[in-house]
Amino acid sequence: MGKTMRRRVLFLTYHLPMPEEPGAFRPWMEARLIKNAGFEVTVVTCGTQYMTGKDIRPARGWCTEEVTEGIRILKTWAPADHRQSLFRRVLNYSSFSLLAGVASFLKAGKVDRVFAGTDPIFLMPMVFLISLIKRAPMVLDERDLFPETAVALGVIRDGILYRILLGMQNCFRRMSSGILAATPGIKRVLLDYGCLPEKVQLLYNADVFFDEDLRKDESPETLRKATGREFLVGYAGGLGRANDIPVLLRAAALLNDLADIGIVVMGSGERQQIYKDYCRKNRLNNVSFFDAIPRKEARQLLREMDVCIQPLPRHPYFSRTLTSKTFDYHGLGKPMIFCGSGDTVALLEDSGGGVVVEPEDEEALAQVLRKLHSDALLRLEMGASARRWFETNVNVHAASEIVKKAMNGQQTASVRTRASEGRLCRERR
Repeated sequence: MGKTMRRRVLFLTYHLPMPEEPGAFRPWMEARLIKNAGFEVTVVTCGTQYMTGKDIRPARGWCTEEVTEGIRILKTWAPADHRQSLFRRVLNYSSFSLLAGVASFLKAGKVDRVFAGTDPIFLMPMVFLISLIKRAPMVLDERDLFPETAVALGVIRDGILYRILLGMQNCFRRMSSGILAATPGIKRVLLDYGCLPEKVQLLYNADVFFDEDLRKDESPETLRKATGREFLVGYAGGLGRANDIPVLLRAAALLNDLADIGIVVMGSGERQQIYKDYCRKNRLNNVSFFDAIPRKEARQLLREMDVCIQPLPRHPYFSRTLTSKTFDYHGLGKPMIFCGSGDTVALLEDSGGGVVVEPEDEEALAQVLRKLHSDALLRLEMGASARRWFETNVNVHAASEIVKKAMNGQQTASVRTRASEGRLCRERR
C-alpha cells in the first residue's frame, strides 16, 4: 500500500509575526497547530509587517517563498508604512487581498481546506472565491468581529454600509465548514447570528507554545536601570484606539507622589506620539515608552514587572474582548489589573490572577495600584494563582484537537450547498 497523503491547508492571514518580530502570535501559533494536527500547511501573508510597516520579504518580487518548521510561507507585496494615512492603509489591505488570491491560484496547488483570518474585511470575498474555485471547504478564524470592531472604534457608523458589510460577513460565516472563535463573547455573538453550535470552536488567544518559546534564564534588570524606578507597572501591546492608554496616563499623574513607581508602556501604533506629547505636556516623568519589540524580548521585559495592566475603553463591544496579553501576564505569573467588563472579568474570577476596575476611571485605577504597591504578599498570591491557571488550561495537545475538529467539520459540505446557503443569506437580508 502507498503512503497516505497528508491533507493540505491553505492559510490566508494578513499578518504572521514570527517569534523574532513584534505583534500578535496567534496566526503563527495556528499554523504550527494545524501542522501538529496532521496537515500540510501553506501560508499566504502580507510582506509588510503590520506593526512596523516595514517590508519583511526575504527577496524582491510580487511573492516570495520560504519554509519555517516545515511550514511553507508565501509573502506578497504590499505598500509599506501603511499607518501613515487611511488611504495607504486601504491600499495596503486591498493590494494584499488581490495578490493573496493570485498567489493562492498560481502557487498553492490543490488544497483540502482554505483557512483564513476574517480581517481585514477586504480579504473575505477573495477567500470565498478561492474556496469556491478550489472546491475546498472554508474555515474561518474570528480573532475580532468585523465590521463590529470598526463601529466600536469609530471607523464607520452603524448605518447602511455597516449593515451591508455585516450581511456579507454573516453569509461567509454560514457558508464556512468551521469557525475558530478567540473569545467566549465572540462565540456567543456568532451563535446569535445563526451559526451552528457544532461549527464554532473556542480557541483562546493563549500561546500554547509559551513555555517552549520563553527562555528560562532570568532577564537582567534592564528596565529598572533604564527608568530609575523600583516598582514597575507594565503594559505591552498596540497603541491605537482599541486600548485605553489615556486612563493609564491619567492614573500615572495621580501617582506622582510615589517616587519609586514607574509606568512602562511597550508597543507601537498610530497614537504613540500623541501619548508621548501628553506626558511631556503634563510632566509625567514616571511614564516610559519603549517601541514594539519581538515577543520573546517583550516577555523577558514583562518578567521585570511588579504589576501588568490591560485597559479597555468603555464600549459594549469590548466586553467580548479577551486579549493575548491577558494570557501572557498569566503565563508569566504576574498580577494583573483589568479595566473593563465581560469575558476578561470572568477569566480573572476563575484564575484569581487579577483585580478589576471600572473602565476609564483613573482614580479607581490609581487606588488599586497604590494597594498593590503596598502589599507584596497580595501581589505574590495573585501572580501564583495566575500561573497555576495557565498551567492547567493552556497546552498544545488540547489546542491541536480544537484545530483538528474545526478542520474536519462538515467534511461532506459541497460548494453547491454553500452556494444555496449564500442565496438564503441574501433572502434574509
